[in-house]
Amino acid sequence: MTMESSRQGTASPPVEPPDRRRPIRSRVALCCYGIAVALLAAQGVWHLLAADSPNPILPPAGEVLQGDAPFRFAVVGDSRGNMEVFEGICQHIKADDVSLVLHTGDIVKRCTELQYDWVLHELGEVGFRVPFCAVPGNHDIDESAPDAASVRRLYSESFGPPRYWFAYANTLFVALDNSTEKVTGQDLDWLDRTLGLWRRNYSACLVHMHCPPRDPRPESGHAMHEGAPELMRVLKRHNVTAVFASHIHTYLKDEIDGIPIYITGGAGAERDSPEVPYHYLLCTVDRGGALTVEKRDVAETANADYYEYVLRVKFPYQGVPPLAGVLVALGMFMDGWQRRKAY
Repeated sequence: MTMESSRQGTASPPVEPPDRRRPIRSRVALCCYGIAVALLAAQGVWHLLAADSPNPILPPAGEVLQGDAPFRFAVVGDSRGNMEVFEGICQHIKADDVSLVLHTGDIVKRCTELQYDWVLHELGEVGFRVPFCAVPGNHDIDESAPDAASVRRLYSESFGPPRYWFAYANTLFVALDNSTEKVTGQDLDWLDRTLGLWRRNYSACLVHMHCPPRDPRPESGHAMHEGAPELMRVLKRHNVTAVFASHIHTYLKDEIDGIPIYITGGAGAERDSPEVPYHYLLCTVDRGGALTVEKRDVAETANADYYEYVLRVKFPYQGVPPLAGVLVALGMFMDGWQRRKAY
């Protein structure tokens, strides 16, 4: 046997070229990263292009509106962005032919730009042709904001000043901001000056705020925590006709120092008393300034607003970031798995 034939007999089998295809787990990781980036990019595009910027709805602050008594107005509170309920209430209010609407706060569920845009968008569709006069609730402000100017920024940009007065027919209306469950000395000074200047010119005077001065329910304290006695002294001194508030998610009537206090928190928030239906107040001021208040119950009706809310607010705000985080975590897990296998 020759040397050449001996070498041929012991030759190694040919080596196959390496498989340069990316391992399956690595490809899954890249897909997860790509989908997460795409979701976050789509959310950004939505904010910039798709989401509209509805017009603010401002009260007639500092205005004397022409009108005649008797007239009717509606009071709502604690809608919390639940337009499935609140839109139905708004339709009933429009049918009542009121001259104005008071909202006693907690208009949005959370103090975010998306939430405010959603409510303004929906109220624009409702199309009130009368003044919509709101005050901020505790859900409408951002107490974690870095400075005082930012606490009420979104509210003020959407619904105007947090405190103000206006007049209609024979009635003075005053909106007071106690969204932090208190009033300051500055708040009381403003209220005292405002009532001192204007109260004598009108037969009736109505004040609306978010937190009631006290919680009339036994062993409950969902009300103002600071300044309530001082507030009631100012209201008593100027012979205020009645106070409207919410914060408590039911309907209650209280009276302090002879001043009736109507608490209506049933315009969409989860109810404290399930037996009390969603509702609003229909109020009348007669020519002599006497006030009558009627509670109007409204049945909850499902509509397409829930799905619009999910697409416009809930999913972009609550769905996209967590889903993107899960995809990134899954991608990192798959990457780590592949590297451990390689070693």
